Amino acid sequence: MARKVKVVTDSTSDLTPEMVRELDVAVVPLHVIFGDVSYREGVDITADEFYERLPTSRSLPTTSAPAVGEFQEVYERLLEETDSIVSIHISGKLSATIQAAETAKQSLAKPERVEVVDSQATSLAMGFAIMEAVEAARAGAKLAEVKAAAESAVRRTHVLFMVDTLEYLRRGGRIGRARAYLGTFLNIKPILSIREGEVYPEERVRTRARALERIIHLATSHRNVKRVAVGHATTPDEADRLRERLAMAFPHVQVHIVRLGPVLGTHAGPGIIGVSVMEGG
Repeated sequence: MARKVKVVTDSTSDLTPEMVRELDVAVVPLHVIFGDVSYREGVDITADEFYERLPTSRSLPTTSAPAVGEFQEVYERLLEETDSIVSIHISGKLSATIQAAETAKQSLAKPERVEVVDSQATSLAMGFAIMEAVEAARAGAKLAEVKAAAESAVRRTHVLFMVDTLEYLRRGGRIGRARAYLGTFLNIKPILSIREGEVYPEERVRTRARALERIIHLATSHRNVKRVAVGHATTPDEADRLRERLAMAFPHVQVHIVRLGPVLGTHAGPGIIGVSVMEGG
């Protein structure tokens, strides 16, 4: 029997292909544009291809949200086989994706069959809301309950990350309140978070190693933790070390590692690495 509520998300969730299959979610890709050519994230361009190309590109790539029609097509197809949809997306303060999803919802014959949720985050921080929604749906929850499960996860999730430079966030217009850190010394590594859907400055430290130690300290200060993830762009060994430290701190929790995709790479730069933690209900 088909699940009564299906979950839709977008490619900035950074779910691995295995996670997409296991969770049985539909993923609508955002677009990365090099020059005049647009690529669908995770479809036409992989993370490996993107990060190899980024240093040699004459100009920084740009990104765009999915078109309304892309959401419309997915919603209409899924509603032929399920009762309703919860569509969970990247923060509306970081992307126009959620606006496209809302517009597509309103174009449906029965828009009340779709609920759109702003994750107020991105990557696996958004992925936690997806996982909670899928769990609820598999347990037989109705549309409002699945939406509530996702929104509860949003409130219980904390994100900490660092970048090598704020320049990518500044150029892409996603710098948020971290603008306060612009103009600081080059050897200062900013620790950032996402609060209420936008990038927020937390601390400044002098080296990358110290920044990672501080992120571990802050992440492991949370109690009753249910989900943990490490996300990185181009530093897999560093991500492995972070995972090992977090696994020691949270021995009963699976610590996921994900590769941050081209859209996040465009706006944060290749040096980004971070941790997402979700507290239990």
